[in-house]
Amino acid sequence: MPQIDDYVHPFAEVALSNITREFPFASHHLARSVADIVPAAEKNPAFANSYDWHSSVHMHYLLASLLGTKAAHGASWRGRAVEVLTAHLSEENILAEAAFLRSNPSWERPYGWAWAVELNRVLNASDVPELRELGKNTQVLADTVFDLVTAWLPKVAAPVRHGVHSNTAFGLRRILIGARVAGRDDIVDVIAGAARRFFAEDVAWNFVQERSGHDFLSPGLCEADIMTEVLSEDELATWLPEFLSELSPKSPALTPVKVLDPTDGQQSHLYGLGLSVAASVMRLAPKLESIAENTGHDELMAQAKRMLTRVDSLMAPGLDAAASDEYVSSHWVATFAWEALIHNENQ
Repeated sequence: MPQIDDYVHPFAEVALSNITREFPFASHHLARSVADIVPAAEKNPAFANSYDWHSSVHMHYLLASLLGTKAAHGASWRGRAVEVLTAHLSEENILAEAAFLRSNPSWERPYGWAWAVELNRVLNASDVPELRELGKNTQVLADTVFDLVTAWLPKVAAPVRHGVHSNTAFGLRRILIGARVAGRDDIVDVIAGAARRFFAEDVAWNFVQERSGHDFLSPGLCEADIMTEVLSEDELATWLPEFLSELSPKSPALTPVKVLDPTDGQQSHLYGLGLSVAASVMRLAPKLESIAENTGHDELMAQAKRMLTRVDSLMAPGLDAAASDEYVSSHWVATFAWEALIHNENQ
């Protein structure tokens, strides 16, 4: 696997290109009247770029993350990146974005919400002074998401388990982590309670049949990911091995799916699937290893190690697609590739 520093420059170029590109753009927004049919930038002055709102948010997140690396110091793109982020994430723009979310409380739920919280988190944690200042601006966006989550979750009868944007576990896990870092224990408690209600009774997830032809997430692994954030150590020692009992290196879920038509925006989701699955495996395998060490469960230890052998093959297609010339992939895949690379480096 190539070194993570090898990807900083190409991913920065991809992110900068995306967040300064207005079209094509999919607004995905319900028009209540003709007054709502206006250029996207009038409604979403920060994130009317990079194909759609949520991709724009997480491409801003990616660029901010890359600026925090050693490879960004003295890079030719650094000044331009700070300039663009500062312009897009101005106080005025973010206040408009937060107001739009409040006026459209089901829009971008929960995927776009999650990336808005992630963006705020990485800005606040940055070693780059200019980015920490932008974190002050984006705090209102994260706080808006926290308010929306609090109002929404008590009314949710059941989780969405599809392997796409509407997946409940994927979004809630990221929002929970952001809330925890921000010291918002009230939001952590709301999400943890909902996750327990949704998932605590699940066992022996069917990893053979979970995939569809346009997934970019594994519903089962997303569920396992959030429960590792929610359950106590003792609870997890029982729940996680039982939930993952049907997962093996031979499971289709741990095998990359070949993209036959890279120009098909739905099928290109499969590039992200390999990357997101690899990241989940790298998060979950150490949990299984820890449980195995504490319980003397040799087969559980072997399962964890076998899962990790699938990581490189899962990541490879998505890494190639992340900085490709095909925009239906390159407008979003690099964010998932970057997360997987970080986990891989930390193994």
